[in-house]
Amino acid sequence: MTFTEHPRLLARLAGVFYVIIIACALFAYLYVRGQVIVDDNMVQTASNMAAHQQLYRIGFSAAVVVVLCNLPMGLIFYELLKVVNPRLALLALLFIIVSTTIEAVNLFNYIAPLFTLSMPEYIRAFDAGARQALARGPIKMFGYAFSVSLTFFGVFCALIGFLILRSKFFPSILGVMMIIAGMTYWINSFRLFLALPIPYLPWITLVAELSLALWLLVVGVNEAKWRAQVASR
Repeated sequence: MTFTEHPRLLARLAGVFYVIIIACALFAYLYVRGQVIVDDNMVQTASNMAAHQQLYRIGFSAAVVVVLCNLPMGLIFYELLKVVNPRLALLALLFIIVSTTIEAVNLFNYIAPLFTLSMPEYIRAFDAGARQALARGPIKMFGYAFSVSLTFFGVFCALIGFLILRSKFFPSILGVMMIIAGMTYWINSFRLFLALPIPYLPWITLVAELSLALWLLVVGVNEAKWRAQVASR
């Protein structure tokens, strides 16, 4: 049995991974960090970290789940969409691998402030102000490194969107939405890199990715059209 003998089942598996990624990312990166990290107020951040240490650890664990699920999801997209254009599908896979690698390494910046603010060795060696200053570095670095990973993920989204648009077994609107999502990731990232006075746009990417994830989970692919496109290669 080949890996793509049952493309609809494979697509639904990708949908499962994608829904898990979205749910865990929203929890780890938006909810938990939003509850604990207060921009430009390290005194409050340190207080929140002490009060919500277990929540922060759960958020870190959810972020690990995100990077674990990214790679099998990317591989499934490659297997499904290589019938449209194998080189572009492979390129998309390479971009999500790089994105996931950067995101995984950046998790050290996620957890580092917890250690800096709570480890007995740091408490004995530094006063509260010094510990807060030391914790500020990885907190700031996390946002930049995460945005670097999202520039690569944005390319993945745009390539996947283009392949979906060229396919005959997915709705074209999903392809258009994913291309827009990819462009939005670039805008959001370079807005941070260049300190541009433009608004952050989180909901465009969420709507596009969640729409694709739910379509994969509920509908999958049109197997007859997928097999026809395989035969026409």
